[in-house]
Amino acid sequence: MDQSRSAAKGFRRPEPREPIRMFPGSYLSWGTRIGKGGVMLKWIMSMSMAVMAVGGTAGCDNSQLPTAPTGVGFDSALGATLARAIQDEYRAETIYQGVLNDFGQAQPFANVLIAEERHSASIARLYTSRGQTAPANEWTVGMVPHFNSIPAACAAGAEAERENIALYDELLRADLPTDVRQVFTNNRSASLVNHLPAFERCS
Repeated sequence: MDQSRSAAKGFRRPEPREPIRMFPGSYLSWGTRIGKGGVMLKWIMSMSMAVMAVGGTAGCDNSQLPTAPTGVGFDSALGATLARAIQDEYRAETIYQGVLNDFGQAQPFANVLIAEERHSASIARLYTSRGQTAPANEWTVGMVPHFNSIPAACAAGAEAERENIALYDELLRADLPTDVRQVFTNNRSASLVNHLPAFERCS
């Protein structure tokens, strides 16, 4: 770089042996920089690596990493309770699906089936909120009763809903977590207020 270009850019080449301040409290002479360029480059790289190492260690400290939300408790007793509830909802779903398979989109089975699927999904969320996997449906349409008529199927549906209500009555007598109690209460209410009357009307 010539003198005119250096002046234009505001750059002044230090005089030989003029100290150059690289970091606070640290001076190197121009002569050292020129005469021992390899040493100088090695020193700068070492300093850069040290700074990166300090920053990298802090950034990867496991104690600083976000952790998964801590789920509420899950023990064998609660697992058994949830399993009974969700399998009963699955059973009702499968019975009503069998009716639809046999008779087409008959009401109230089509609507109640959708509601039952919401019930089992609400219980499945109780598992996932605790870091657990909800069990699969143990029922198939080959395992549930089939009927000769819609009225007969409705009578069976009413009985299934009564059994579902009785099951929730039993489960709700236990000391349950608040979210479990809320889901069970909502499911029981839907069976009592909506599903049971619908099946009683068509039976």
